[in-house]
Amino acid sequence: MAERTAFDELIDAASRLTALMERENAMLAAHDTGGIKALQDEKLALTRAYTTGVREIRKDPARLIAVTQAVRTEVKKVLLRFDEVAKRNEVALKAARDVNERVLKAIVDAANAQVPRVTGYSRTGGMAKPYGSAARVAAPPPVAVRQFA
Repeated sequence: MAERTAFDELIDAASRLTALMERENAMLAAHDTGGIKALQDEKLALTRAYTTGVREIRKDPARLIAVTQAVRTEVKKVLLRFDEVAKRNEVALKAARDVNERVLKAIVDAANAQVPRVTGYSRTGGMAKPYGSAARVAAPPPVAVRQFA
């Protein structure tokens, strides 16, 4: 009976983790970051339960021989579905990370474009600092000079 319990726990953990990843995939597609964040504690607990279940079964391969064909078939079916959803989840997470990195790069590039570029050297031989930078005095105000003949 103990072997059946280990398989039941694995099937339950894998099924619940699969359902959670399907919800997470839908939230990723909808850009629902709050919903995704809310799932993380449950996802971590289910991942640990799944990992523990796999580890327990692998510790004693004789358990596979002791279970019925129906249980083996059910485990295989659940794990194939889990693998399929996990791959889609990986792709969705990678896509979300790539989008975030591109947005962050665009922000950094826009901020850097606003920083004045200085080429040359200062009186002391170091790289010159632009007016208005923290290392220099404030930028002088623009001045218009009128010349009369």
